[in-house]
Amino acid sequence: MWEYVVGDWWRLFPAPWMHIALVLAAVLAGAVVGGEREKKEKPAGLRTLILVCLGSATFTMVSFAFTTTTGDSGRVAAQIVTGIGFLGAGVILHGATSVSGTTTAATVWMTAATGMTIGAGFPIAGLALSLLTRGVLTGMRAWESHSIGEGRAGSVELVYDPDHGKSRVRIEKIMEDFHLHQEAGIEEPTDDGALRLRFRFHLPRKQSRDFLHELASLPAVRAIRCTED
Repeated sequence: MWEYVVGDWWRLFPAPWMHIALVLAAVLAGAVVGGEREKKEKPAGLRTLILVCLGSATFTMVSFAFTTTTGDSGRVAAQIVTGIGFLGAGVILHGATSVSGTTTAATVWMTAATGMTIGAGFPIAGLALSLLTRGVLTGMRAWESHSIGEGRAGSVELVYDPDHGKSRVRIEKIMEDFHLHQEAGIEEPTDDGALRLRFRFHLPRKQSRDFLHELASLPAVRAIRCTED
């Protein structure tokens, strides 16, 4: 039984059952990681990561068909690593003061590595890697917030032009980007036709600076005031 956990399935199972088992394992491994990304509404979600894992596993399995007379199987693995970088780069966004999407890009890269592991004949190891990746994504953020660096809690008051409701949508999008999922407060009209919005936040200090800068950079914002607890 232990040999099926740590052994090479290319030697344990005959074709085509081995190929079917590896393909199904790749789909499952991609779904384990992709489900977490889909839940957080990231650019690379469930379907994307399933296909990344499945594609990497398929290319790796195809590389086993090559011999020294028809090609170098190692080149296939190298091209997977190179090619997946272009997909990862597509989810990285550069803002005025920050870069977002790097975690999603790293997840795409790691999912491709998981697919290659499965395609090489080690599906149990690949599934274990997918569970470990999901554990890092779900657990490390909370650990970072509480254990690395001092957090910053405070209140923000914004005065901004409503712009037919567009400004509120932009503000809530910034809050979502910084994982501030609580209700964004209640708008109060001012005497000059603007709106005043108050809400609370709690972020690591660097993220809090980026968050306030993003809010202050909105063209509709007339004034911003932040007070720390």
